[in-house]
Order: sequence, then C-alpha cells, then structure tokens
Amino acid sequence: MAPKTGRIVGSVLVAGVAWLGFMALRPSAKVPEPEPTKAELRLVESPRVAGRAPPQAELELASAAVPIEAVGSASPPANEPVHPHPITPRHERIYRENQLTFSLDSAVDVEDVPGIRRLLAIYRQEFPEDSLVLQQGYELIANCLEQPGATTRAPAQRFYDTELASTLRRHVRRHCLEKP
Repeated sequence: MAPKTGRIVGSVLVAGVAWLGFMALRPSAKVPEPEPTKAELRLVESPRVAGRAPPQAELELASAAVPIEAVGSASPPANEPVHPHPITPRHERIYRENQLTFSLDSAVDVEDVPGIRRLLAIYRQEFPEDSLVLQQGYELIANCLEQPGATTRAPAQRFYDTELASTLRRHVRRHCLEKP
C-alpha cells in the first residue's frame, strides 16, 4: 500500500471511530409523556370544580383549575384542594419593601445621591422597623458619595466590620472604602 493510501485509510478509520463515539455518547432524545386520558383527568378534578360551574366572578381558579380560597377565609373546606399560596397583605408588604430596596440599589449603582435620599426617606417612613439595618447602610453610602473623605470613611469602616450579614457591605466597600 502506498504511503498516501495508508494515510487516507487511517483518516477514514479515525473519522469512523470518532463518529461511533459521538453516536454512543450523545444525549438520547426524550420521549414525550402521553397525554392523560379523560378517566385520569376525572380522578384529579376537585368535586367543587367537577360539579356545578360557578360564574367566573364568584370563583377564581389557579393555574391547575384549583379554586383559590378568599384571603382571610376562616378555614378551607374539607377534602377539597385550595390554592397553596394566596397573596396576603403581608406578601404585598414584602413586595413593596423589595421594590424599594431594588430602586435604592439602582440609585446607588448610578451614584444618584438625591435619588438615594428621596427613596431612603420613603423607606424609613414605610418600614421604620429596619430589621436588616438597610437604612443606616444606605445613609452611609449617600454620605460617602456626597462627601468622600476621612469623616465618612470611619463610620463606613465600622459598618463594614460589624454588619457582616448586610447585603450593603459590597456597596459600602465600593463607594466608601475603595475610593481615594
């Protein structure tokens, strides 16, 4: 066999082995799950949903056609599914706090001191308890951005050293401790 023919045969063999390896190691296609039959669907339906169909205004349905119980209902009906996570005033309060902190973080990112102070005033008014010590941290950051120097660096360093679980440590470090 000529040297050129040997190289061609060797290349074909290497390519064939590589192709077989690829075919053996490639992820297999997932087989779609069969659609449930009507009999199986009847087993899943709630008696309240399977019975009479109330007007839409009377009953709100979750994504799985499970009735959502009204907020503050005394107790859910026995043996009937209920929506597992109704939106309560507590949930709305958490959402509002998250919305304010995200806005404050955005104002810090663009170094908007008047915006930080304005949002911080709203945050103080709506969430005076401040269990996460966010108000102090945002105040320090606003002070550092407004008046960088030794007078704002010392309180920022104290906050950074003591509030180890604070989500604002990285902002304090970036805007108060790393700037000259």
